[in-house]
Amino acid sequence: MTYSIKNIDHLVLVSGMCKEIGIAKIIVQAHRKQSKDKKVTYGQLVEAMILNALGFVGRTLHMYLEYFADKPVESLIGKGIKAEHINE
Repeated sequence: MTYSIKNIDHLVLVSGMCKEIGIAKIIVQAHRKQSKDKKVTYGQLVEAMILNALGFVGRTLHMYLEYFADKPVESLIGKGIKAEHINE
């Protein structure tokens, strides 16, 4: 059996608030024309940007893979989402 450690810090609270107020749903409704071959919606990407901004890091979009590498992305952003999907 193998174990891994994921760094959550305060991001679980921020993610929960994003889900409670429905930020991702509002953005998806406003931008219905999304690419069908992407695994992440525009709304989920905005949530990722919010998590990054409130993570006190301020990395640019192309560095999100590094930022989310030690985070439980599926729990924070959505089922089936991995760190590498955010860079697509």
